[in-house]
Amino acid sequence: MADVRIAVLTLTRDRLEYTQHCFDSLRENAGCAFDHYVLDQGSEDGTREWLTSERLVGRIRHVVYAGENIGCCRGWNRLLDGCHPADYDAVVTFDNDCEVLTYDALAVVAELAVDHQFILSPQVHGLMYPPATIANLQLGRYTVDEKSIIGNIFMAIPATLFSVERFRWDERYQVWDGGESITQWYRQRGGRCGYVQGFGVNHYKTTLGQVEDMPWYFERRVLEGGRAQ
Repeated sequence: MADVRIAVLTLTRDRLEYTQHCFDSLRENAGCAFDHYVLDQGSEDGTREWLTSERLVGRIRHVVYAGENIGCCRGWNRLLDGCHPADYDAVVTFDNDCEVLTYDALAVVAELAVDHQFILSPQVHGLMYPPATIANLQLGRYTVDEKSIIGNIFMAIPATLFSVERFRWDERYQVWDGGESITQWYRQRGGRCGYVQGFGVNHYKTTLGQVEDMPWYFERRVLEGGRAQ
């Protein structure tokens, strides 16, 4: 496996148990080194303190405390400004409810994204509205289910889209929306995106399981203009 320099970007807001479990699953199954950048959006459940402790022991490269929910797009942009994409080969958005199921998922998916200039994800399980497959294609020895759009739960993006083409997320989206817009933007310019077969992540506990587990989180999300994924 080539030495691909990877920046992982995550937004957090409460749900400390999910964050701890999913961050552990990423570290255990990444298959490579990466720098983790996190922005917290006003958590009040101990997440801030835990993130600080993780930074102090070196498991997180940098933490930003926004103090409130500034939205997905604005949050990703803040992290991009802090991580300097030109220092990396791949930038990976990683939600704090993304459970990594397959070893080498980060290493393989990120390297394929860089080598073939695709935006790629492992196969995502547990979504209420999974994106449809529009074609199957081969990238080296791996099969990719091409999609017209993929979500930001785990999205490996060639860093040149940020450092050379200067993409930034449109901050006019509602706070829970717009993360997937980079795939639409890229496809309009001839780029492609998809899921890499053989590597999986789970929307932790599934969407319906999360609704049952933490109904207050989704009630707040609806009030702020979002929906379950």
